Amino acid sequence: MGGRPNRILAIVVGAMVVLAAVVVVLSANRSTAQLEPGSPEAAVQTYLTGVTEGDYAAAADVLDPAGSCDVDDLDRAGRLESARAYLVDSQVDGDTARVSVEVTVPEGGGGPFDTTDYSETHSFRLTRSGDDWRLTGTPWPLYDCEGDEK
Repeated sequence: MGGRPNRILAIVVGAMVVLAAVVVVLSANRSTAQLEPGSPEAAVQTYLTGVTEGDYAAAADVLDPAGSCDVDDLDRAGRLESARAYLVDSQVDGDTARVSVEVTVPEGGGGPFDTTDYSETHSFRLTRSGDDWRLTGTPWPLYDCEGDEK
């Protein structure tokens, strides 16, 4: 009779391990949202994709050319290859917009059961430039830009 509870416990633990593995696989294979081209959200997505993939030229392409931040500032800030961003809110008011995203960055080793991620909400300011949107100010992960001192 003592074997039956152990067998049930083993089945429950096995099912939990399988469920955890499925969650990990689904999370790893989750596709990136396709945002409307030419939208403020798409501009922020292009910027953050460039930052996380180390394509600073692509990220800099959506920065306001009249602003103080450029590709050199992004080079200095470095790559955030494991950061994930989720759209929280977007507000457009004429030729200006504000897009808020929640950025999650793993703090620990990044294993499948690592729960040491931390999240921050960042707000990106944009202005319309013709048919495009450009990020203004000093967008995350930048905290200062060389042009600020000029």
